[in-house]
Amino acid sequence: MASLQKIRGDNTAMKRPMLFIVSLCAIVAFTFNIVLADDSQIGPILQISLDETIKRALKTSEELKIKDSEIKKSKGVYGEVRSEALPHISGQSTWTNNMDYPAKAAGKYYDHSLDNGLSASQLVWSFGKVMYAIDSAKNAVEATRLNRETTRQDVIFAAKLSYYSCLLAKNTLSIAEKSYADVLENKKLLGQRSYGGRSPKYEIVKMNADVSARVPAVNEARTQFDAATETLRRIIDANLDQKIELEGDFQEQYADFNYETLVNAMYAYEPYLQELGKTIDSTEANVKSKYANFLPTISAFASMNYKGDSNKSSVWDELDNYSAAGLKVSVPIWEGGMKEAQLNQAKAIKEIAVLRKEQAGKDLLLELKKAHLEYEQYKDNLEANIEAVSLAEEAFKQTQEMFSSGQVSITDLNIAELSLTNQRLNKEATLYNINITLAKIEKLVTEKYEHEKT
Repeated sequence: MASLQKIRGDNTAMKRPMLFIVSLCAIVAFTFNIVLADDSQIGPILQISLDETIKRALKTSEELKIKDSEIKKSKGVYGEVRSEALPHISGQSTWTNNMDYPAKAAGKYYDHSLDNGLSASQLVWSFGKVMYAIDSAKNAVEATRLNRETTRQDVIFAAKLSYYSCLLAKNTLSIAEKSYADVLENKKLLGQRSYGGRSPKYEIVKMNADVSARVPAVNEARTQFDAATETLRRIIDANLDQKIELEGDFQEQYADFNYETLVNAMYAYEPYLQELGKTIDSTEANVKSKYANFLPTISAFASMNYKGDSNKSSVWDELDNYSAAGLKVSVPIWEGGMKEAQLNQAKAIKEIAVLRKEQAGKDLLLELKKAHLEYEQYKDNLEANIEAVSLAEEAFKQTQEMFSSGQVSITDLNIAELSLTNQRLNKEATLYNINITLAKIEKLVTEKYEHEKT
């Protein structure tokens, strides 16, 4: 009996640590689930660079998908026109059951008749009408491809613009927050001076006003950053629950460009100019095709038929072979002026295409010249901005030291801090402008198109 009680006591002693362990595991599991639930409410962080922004923008662009469909459409037109130069073969089978006919027509009509046959035709010569039409359609396909490339460059530029705008807003917010922190540090210095009995009341009020004045600037910068982030989210089609973090920053070293080299590259590679060039080639070939409409067309034809008639239900034994072949010459004589009108339309379309290319060349050259001038100016400004920021930082530190010793007033300290903040903002604005003008230049001198990449 004593040993039984002893065993029960041991079991009770063993159950207590087991119960504690189970309870601890339950608490840990519950806490872990709560943490996971909180984390699930916070969307995943999307860290994105400029290159990734461009890739995602291209992948999600609806306009590029529309251009892809337009390419398919132009290829369909090309295939339709090209079919005019290829053989046309057709087959037919006709079975007729003459259910009722007058007795006097018995020699002409039979109860059953069957006609099976093949026919083929082939254009032999059209004096260039079909050949030039095919050439026109082929150049139209190339023009459509280049139009897609123009749209692709627009999407890339829009992605860069959105990314750089978001980066500028991010840096502006950082500068505003740093300005607020600097003013709080100034307030701390004023408090240290107050302990020595050297700070009048108006300085304390002035310092509090300076601190309060920085709050709207921080809030406005944060709003601008949030707005720029939402624009970027739309460009890359990111989820609404994803927090976007930008990777990288504006660089401070930029290459030099030779203007004449840029001009030559633009005329050689700019996709819109190349598109208009292909459009002119297409319209010129179309004009030649319309001229050929006034000339004869020669084609060959052939046919082979098995047909027969019978008063029996089966006519297969009565079928005979009928074959024929020949040449056909079609000569347009008068069609009410339709061909003349078509020719005039083709000429007008060509003139419009030529004028559009001349206009686009002048406009793009002006855009390139302005971008190059602005790029060089902003590069020069950047050197001055970097030096100005460095000097403003040094001046602000010296002013803080002088303020601590009572050598300058709180107004001098506030002016030094505002000057530093403005110089930092000017530098960021210059970096933004450099990158935007650089993006414009890159858009105008694209050297390799997407559909040409191997």
